[in-house]
Amino acid sequence: MNQKINKPIIVLIIIVSAIFIINRSNQDEIDPGAAKIMSFEILGHIKYLASDNLKGRLPGTPGSKLAIDYIRKHWEAQGIEPAGTKGYKQSFSFINSVSLGQRNMLRIRNSRKRYIVQKDFIPIGSSGNGSVNEDVVFIGYGLDINDSLSWNDYADVDVRNKWVLLLLDSPDGDSPHSLYGRHKTLYNKIITARDHGVSGILFMNRLEPADDNNLRPLQYRQSSSTVGLPVIQITHSVANEILKNHGQSTAELRSKLDEQLSPLSFLVDCKIAANVNLKFDKETASNMIGFIEGNDPVLKDEYIIVGAHFDHLGLGGRGSGSLEPDTLIIHNGADDNASGTAGILELSHKLMSNRHLLKRSVLFVCFDAEEKGLLGSKYYSENPVRDISNTALMINMDMIGRLNNNPVTLGGVGSSGIFENIIADARKNHTLEIETNMGGMDFARSDHVSFYRENIPVLFFFTGAHEDYHKPTDDWDKIDYQGEKEVLDFIYELIIDVSQLEEKPAFAEIETNATNDQNPVFKVTFGVIPAYGSQKVGLEIDGVSKKDGPAAKAGMKKGDVITAIDGKDVRNIYDYMARLADLKPGQKVKVTINRGEDNIELILEL
Repeated sequence: MNQKINKPIIVLIIIVSAIFIINRSNQDEIDPGAAKIMSFEILGHIKYLASDNLKGRLPGTPGSKLAIDYIRKHWEAQGIEPAGTKGYKQSFSFINSVSLGQRNMLRIRNSRKRYIVQKDFIPIGSSGNGSVNEDVVFIGYGLDINDSLSWNDYADVDVRNKWVLLLLDSPDGDSPHSLYGRHKTLYNKIITARDHGVSGILFMNRLEPADDNNLRPLQYRQSSSTVGLPVIQITHSVANEILKNHGQSTAELRSKLDEQLSPLSFLVDCKIAANVNLKFDKETASNMIGFIEGNDPVLKDEYIIVGAHFDHLGLGGRGSGSLEPDTLIIHNGADDNASGTAGILELSHKLMSNRHLLKRSVLFVCFDAEEKGLLGSKYYSENPVRDISNTALMINMDMIGRLNNNPVTLGGVGSSGIFENIIADARKNHTLEIETNMGGMDFARSDHVSFYRENIPVLFFFTGAHEDYHKPTDDWDKIDYQGEKEVLDFIYELIIDVSQLEEKPAFAEIETNATNDQNPVFKVTFGVIPAYGSQKVGLEIDGVSKKDGPAAKAGMKKGDVITAIDGKDVRNIYDYMARLADLKPGQKVKVTINRGEDNIELILEL
């Protein structure tokens, strides 16, 4: 009789609790809810974190601060110990954007006309700052090719210490099957011009003069230092003013180039004075870190990191990573990665309630600025709040909200020799279908990669890509919250099992292709892992990806910064890729690296 009466009451209590938790999300007090992992609590977390009020959780914005406050309040209610550098927070700064400084100027000498920035000209986001007052050389398409195709716009002109004026693309336009391949990209043309000793670059797009005012917007690219010299886009009208004494317009010169299919370069009777002043704007982001101490007197000094990033793309737009970049609209990121953040909050509560089962400690980290290039996890791995060598395992959850009766992908299994057996044991108590991947460093650039590079075993949970990835349509109503509960139940048991192991898992290196030098256009590889998000001038490496690769054999190490290849400057990852594309198998190449205070030359045999 009592059981019959209590069942509907229990159901009513659960429903009321769910409504209470969701409705209290914006208030000062948080009810942590049930200590069990509950599907309706998962949904409540995601609905809040992926609500329009948070406006896409872009680092440093009010919406991001609301997410941070939500995590803090839940951890406080759960009794999770703060483990950041200031409460739960671990704050860090990064270059987020570029803006125009006070004095950006361009004028033709001996002319009274001054051109207007953003109307007549605009620097590119990676332009170097500085002033140039020099002659101009028209350089056609700015190509210097000597492989399957021969074309050299620099052959019969002296461009050293001068401006070069060039056209974008190539004689075959923007064809995806262009004979000119990578050589026609603006960045490759900049590197080519820099190698020829120019002082500055002026370029025009291929659009007709009717589209003259269609200047590229000023954008900043992560993993990029400046190119080291002024690079300015100008309109066709300005270019025609520069070419006025030559007697031919840009349209006529372009037609002639495309018809004769040979270089057309000449010194222009014109001198340009220009100044570029860009400001690189910094933003502050914050990882959130909580801690549960284990109960074994010895093993509690080792710990398991459970991580997920909470940031997303804000309003999207060009350069944000949005796959619908032409519109500014809130990208709520319900699966990416409100789902992982919800997983952190549910696991922290259940583990806190069952902390008597934990022999090792558990560190929860909600990473910020993952979408900017793994910046939060990289910062933590370089500035850990606990001795990082005592990490037994790092578990990363990124996009775990779209199971939908499919297998969950579990990556990184090969990062320790015991993971296969541990996972097999945990699976006995679950019906969750799991697709294990021994690697996972190559197909998923997510926060676990930052820890793997520190020789820490990692496991990565991911329910798969979908058509809403990095689009405004990644919203809470598409979340399989019951499926996420199954994933979290499995992770919970895995954490308990690893916390009770007598010996912590030993790290094993995975043969990984997680480098940008594996692109099919490259005939060779150095076998290095680039340090994405690095602000150093050059290509900083996070280690070698191939034990028997050229870099490893030459003695390259984690933390080295490649500054030149074959005597040519390398300022960032884009320079590195351009240099790599010119190399051939069997070639021996001199690579200059910076290691601490020393500049070292290594010979790599490719």
